[in-house]
Amino acid sequence: MTLKALMTAGIGAAALLAGPAMAQAPNSQDWAQRQAQNETVSAQRMMSGDVTNGFNMLGNVSDIVLNARGTAVEYVLYEVPFPYDVYTAEDGFVRWDNIEVERGVGSGLDLRIDGEASAYAKEQLQLTRAEAGDRLVSRIVGSDLTFSDGQMREIDDIQFDPESGMITNFVVEMDEDSLFDEDTRLVPAAMVMLDPQGVWTVRQPVTYNWTVWAM
Repeated sequence: MTLKALMTAGIGAAALLAGPAMAQAPNSQDWAQRQAQNETVSAQRMMSGDVTNGFNMLGNVSDIVLNARGTAVEYVLYEVPFPYDVYTAEDGFVRWDNIEVERGVGSGLDLRIDGEASAYAKEQLQLTRAEAGDRLVSRIVGSDLTFSDGQMREIDDIQFDPESGMITNFVVEMDEDSLFDEDTRLVPAAMVMLDPQGVWTVRQPVTYNWTVWAM
């Protein structure tokens, strides 16, 4: 079962269990925001998952590469873990438009190669780490967003649309002095851009009324 089907089933089951208490929830802004968040996938969770062909694991997700504009996933890289790397299996990559996102083991999300598509050998990706630069999700998560007032906050996670691979939100901890995630907010991707110097910038100040991330 795909992630979208699982999420739809989960939302439906929750509504049935809640009964009359949720009768007015679909009309509330909070409900709409929470539902929108439930329909996205986390970069952190994808990085903890595997690439599969529906029957076997091909490898562990090692990184996610965005497109040249930094707006959506283009490739997912994977590495074959020990001891499988001793045999004929090799590291490789898959295109986002050839995969389905599924629930994995634990908190991870698995990426299943869809239909007749296949994985590619790593030699087929004509892109170096230096050329990928700020397109690598492993580099983006943990880096800073620079807001219009000059303040910076660390990117905790990135949310994607599971079908298109488009970035929907950046997850940011606004309380820079906290040891824990106590004031986590969503910064819509439409307000964020990657400038020519490789800096992720936001068109609003830190004090803007950002949506609280409902985990």
